[in-house]
Amino acid sequence: MTACQLFSYSEFILKKTKKYFYIAESETIECFFGIRYDIERLALATYICEVVDFLALEEVADDDLLRLTLNTLYALSEKKDIDLDLLKAAFEIRAASVSGFTPDLHACGVCGKEELRHGTFLDVMNGRVLCSDCSKEYVSGLRETDEGFSPIYVKITPSVLEAMKYAVYSPIRRFLSFSIPEDEISNFGAACEKYLLSHIEHNFKSLEYYRNLIRYGYTDE
Repeated sequence: MTACQLFSYSEFILKKTKKYFYIAESETIECFFGIRYDIERLALATYICEVVDFLALEEVADDDLLRLTLNTLYALSEKKDIDLDLLKAAFEIRAASVSGFTPDLHACGVCGKEELRHGTFLDVMNGRVLCSDCSKEYVSGLRETDEGFSPIYVKITPSVLEAMKYAVYSPIRRFLSFSIPEDEISNFGAACEKYLLSHIEHNFKSLEYYRNLIRYGYTDE
């Protein structure tokens, strides 16, 4: 029972009948108990696990997605001072990347300009960024895309772009080892959430619950 409880990381030996697998043995490796003491962390962990459940393929090993999940749950459990919205956003953009939707954030996806300042947009569906000059044409509709889908653009600041680069390209064990100005976390979160949900074309009830919890607050009185 311990090995099967919510948020437990466990090792199982499975045996298969003609129709089903059944658990022959199990060993608990980590339970992430710290998540259980905070309702917001619990809600966010539930969303993270629901995303992973959606992305993971049955009987297909995905070491990167597993390591991303474990590192994220560990941070939720043990790092009491971490900003939850920053963690959520970093997980979302990295989860999209390990699932095959890695964005190209090194330079403008149209003209190739590398120095991107204010006026930069994230071109969500094309997985690229647009410099201020190119975004004037695309975002305003003066220049149309021909990919057959509705364009989605999110304006991002230079700090948000650098945070996205770090979350996407750094080693998974260090993908949360960055900071961003507090007043830009909401922009970072909006861009990363929009990127993940748009590419996987799925919404999650656990995300709606987490949003409401953050928006309206929680009290145990």
